[in-house]
Amino acid sequence: MACHNRRESTLQCIQSAHDAAKKADVGMRITLYDDGSHDSTAESVSARFPDTEILTGTGSEYWAKSMAIAEASVLNAIRRDNKENPYVAWINDDVVLDLDAFERLHDLSLKYPGQILVGPMRDPLSSAVTYSGLRRSGLHPLSFEVCPMSSIPESVEIFNGNLVLVPAFAAESIGGIDGAYSHALADIDYGFRAKSKSIGAKLAPGSLGTCARNPIPPWRSIATEWKHFVGPKGAGNPKSMMKILRLAAPRSWVAYYLASYGLWWARRLREGFLRVSPSRRSKRPA
Repeated sequence: MACHNRRESTLQCIQSAHDAAKKADVGMRITLYDDGSHDSTAESVSARFPDTEILTGTGSEYWAKSMAIAEASVLNAIRRDNKENPYVAWINDDVVLDLDAFERLHDLSLKYPGQILVGPMRDPLSSAVTYSGLRRSGLHPLSFEVCPMSSIPESVEIFNGNLVLVPAFAAESIGGIDGAYSHALADIDYGFRAKSKSIGAKLAPGSLGTCARNPIPPWRSIATEWKHFVGPKGAGNPKSMMKILRLAAPRSWVAYYLASYGLWWARRLREGFLRVSPSRRSKRPA
């Protein structure tokens, strides 16, 4: 788990994980990478859950590198402990697991041994699916939509990293979460690399917890939107975009790379026009 300045949600997440592990009667050890929080997250977690391994960063690692470092520590511990059939779980710090989440994942792991298991998340208010497996929704290699909830396990290739259970041997084979991404896309990358290793992934039926979507910010200037889009946490960070497209479309990544930014500008300019055009029309003389 990685966190940054979300003390209360982090504490709630860890508590829900402990409760779910107890109900499933499975052993669990949590490794938390606190990326430079200044709201006493690490201290609060240590006081309330003293068995948690806490690693700390400077605030510049973001999700991908934080999770990569945490996962490496977990895999080292697994090699050292040499326990039977271990799994590595990824959990976002804003997830609240259902009490039977690990129980259901454990049952699923018995039916699909050796496969990655993905836990769908729902909105805490509307119960609509928020994070899950992903399926293609367009020609662009990064055009995906969230899979709807299903009553049966479904095969997926790409998935959000909010709740993922990976057999330790599969994590070793895939090579771990890639911390070279600026923040996002490392979970998408992981799915592509798992597929290249012929490691399948199953989406759990229903949902296994709550996790709200990140709120949509109020309208900002195009310059501010662009700065956010290409920044470390933006979906269009150039270094991360180039890296994922080279993996997803090795022969045509340059065209998709250029198209990604062209489409972004086309959409934003159109949105800006639609916002200002009503006021402009109102100023026209009768």
